[in-house]
Amino acid sequence: MGESKISNVYAQALFEASRDANTLEATATDLAAFTEAMHASRELTAVMYNPRINSATKKNVVAELTQGGDRIFVNGINLLIDKRHSDLLFDLQEQFQRLMQKERQVVEVEVTSAIELSEETKAGIRKRIEDAIGKKVDIKETIRADILGGLVLRFGDVIVDSSLQAKLEQLRVRLAQANIGSE
Repeated sequence: MGESKISNVYAQALFEASRDANTLEATATDLAAFTEAMHASRELTAVMYNPRINSATKKNVVAELTQGGDRIFVNGINLLIDKRHSDLLFDLQEQFQRLMQKERQVVEVEVTSAIELSEETKAGIRKRIEDAIGKKVDIKETIRADILGGLVLRFGDVIVDSSLQAKLEQLRVRLAQANIGSE
C-alpha cells in the first residue's frame, strides 16, 4: 500500500474515532499543533522519522509534548508509532484537514494573484464564491508575479483563470488565427 493510502486510512480512522468521541475540534487542534511543532523543530521531526529510535522513546516524547492533550489524538499518534508509520504525520494531518473541511462543508479555494490581496478583497471573493456554491469557503492565497494581474481561482477540479497572463495568451491565439485567415 502506498504512503498516501496508508496515511488516508489512518486519517479516516482518527477522524471517525474523534467524531464518535465528540472530540473533532480538539483532535484537529492538537494534530495541527503537533505537526507545527515538527515543522519548527528539526530534532522532533528527526525523532519521529528515525526508524532506529524505538517506539517507547518516541511515545515518551509524544507523552511529554502532549500532556493534557486530546486522548484520541495521543492514541492515534501512538498507534502510528507502534505500526512504524510515525513518518506519515504530515500526510495524516493534511488528510485529516480535508476530512474536517468536508465535515464542516467548507470548500478550500486557492486564489492566485500577482500581489498580496487585502483582507477586504479576500472577504469579497469569499462571499461571492459562498453565495455561488452555497458552502463556506476557506481561502488559501498564493502570490505569483508571472500572472501579471487578475486572479486564478481553483477549487476541486474547477479552475477559473481571469489572469492578465491568460487574457494576453488568448489575445495572442486570436491574433495568430486572424493572421492565418487573412493570408
